[in-house]
Amino acid sequence: MRKLMIAASAAAMLAASTVAGYAAEAKGAITAIDPAAGTVTLADGQVFKLPAEFDAATLQVGQEVTITYEQGADGSMEASAVAPAS
Repeated sequence: MRKLMIAASAAAMLAASTVAGYAAEAKGAITAIDPAAGTVTLADGQVFKLPAEFDAATLQVGQEVTITYEQGADGSMEASAVAPAS
């Protein structure tokens, strides 16, 4: 039983670290905001889906931002955080 618990714990830790490893960052100026679709477009043409709880009204076209995101299996880019670029 103890060996099973150790193996299960190790597998859970590995899975958690694997998910976190896929996060990426993009930096750039916002060129378009679509509050209805919940998306933001950067100057390089990349379009990011904003988190459901994110208030798109806090963003402005021309604002420099850093977006933390994960790429979905369908190629979509799901933002997990949007912050002013530093």
